[in-house]
Amino acid sequence: MANLLCNTQFLLIAATNLCLFLVVSTWSFLPIVIVELGGNSIDVGLVMGSIGVTSLAALPFIAPLIDSWGRKTFIVGGILVIGLTNALFMLFDSYSPLMIFIRLLQGAAFAACFNGCATAVVDIVPPDRRAQGIGLFGISGSLAVSVGPYLGELFLIHWGRTAYFSLLIAFGLTGFFTALLMRSTEKRTSQKKIQGFFLTALNDGHIGPMLMAAVFGSGFAAMNTFFPLLAKSLGIQAGLFFVFYGISLLSVRIFAGQLVDKVNRDRLILACLVGFGVLLVSTSQLAVRYETILLGSFFGILQGLSYPSMMARMVDRAGEHNRAVVVSLFTGSFGVGLNVSVLAWGVIADSNGLQFMFLMGGLAVFAYAFIALCAYMVSPAAESALPERAILETERD
Repeated sequence: MANLLCNTQFLLIAATNLCLFLVVSTWSFLPIVIVELGGNSIDVGLVMGSIGVTSLAALPFIAPLIDSWGRKTFIVGGILVIGLTNALFMLFDSYSPLMIFIRLLQGAAFAACFNGCATAVVDIVPPDRRAQGIGLFGISGSLAVSVGPYLGELFLIHWGRTAYFSLLIAFGLTGFFTALLMRSTEKRTSQKKIQGFFLTALNDGHIGPMLMAAVFGSGFAAMNTFFPLLAKSLGIQAGLFFVFYGISLLSVRIFAGQLVDKVNRDRLILACLVGFGVLLVSTSQLAVRYETILLGSFFGILQGLSYPSMMARMVDRAGEHNRAVVVSLFTGSFGVGLNVSVLAWGVIADSNGLQFMFLMGGLAVFAYAFIALCAYMVSPAAESALPERAILETERD
């Protein structure tokens, strides 16, 4: 860990990612601006949800280019667009559907910057510390999520919309300058032809890990979106849940990061999947306040272990020539699971209640874990996630 924290390139990438997620997390107060300008709940949904469309839809086009043209171009361009486009909101005196187009542009820019950063981190982290490096990199986003909304609310309430959007622009420009300081990665020199986004998924054995990432994304969405509603319905404050989620997440990534690289990734991911099932079922039985501390801590441990493990698992199977494509396959799958499942969770909760939703979600995760376990046990490549195999694959590339 000390080597990474002393690596200037790693710190610059993490700083840029911090600025990126400072913008993204501070956008959580954009709905207030939309309503103040005359928009309604539907307008809020369209504006806030539109970024997810292009952040996912752009990946098949952007990811191969990140592999071909290098990471820095997309990191620098993405964070600059993310920052400056916030100035466009300052041109509106009332709500306009044109705001949706701004968000669509921001979605594509986010896809370019985040996947460029994630791939750049994978490039410099040794294969035997890959998951640890990914986890440490992820801390920058977690810190931003804890700070950005607080600052955004402060600026919006005390100094108004202009100050709020100026803060967003400042975050983006700070990230732009840190990105400029990064070393440029060389353009692809491998003679291997990049298959493209979907062919890589189909031909290189990534479908199973992508489904796994989507399931974890769905579980994350259930806890992150609907736990506060469940707690409120029971007269329980949800704040402690997120406090202990953050503490345990950071603790795992700082102090237990090496563990993820020393064990079989497949087995660890399966264990975390079962853990998510336990978490969801346990949440359905929430009754008293102190249980939110236990649930939040457990959620942080599972997320802290599973996310870097899954990304590292997929990158272990990637070559130098298509690393950005594989990173984007993972982030895209997690994002699809997160965004698509929210609607399904909402329908179930509306029809049968939140407790039923969490219970059924947990049982569904258990069912998928059983299927994944059976597939793992019969797979001839069951040991392919071991770190030493990753080293051999990297040496061949």
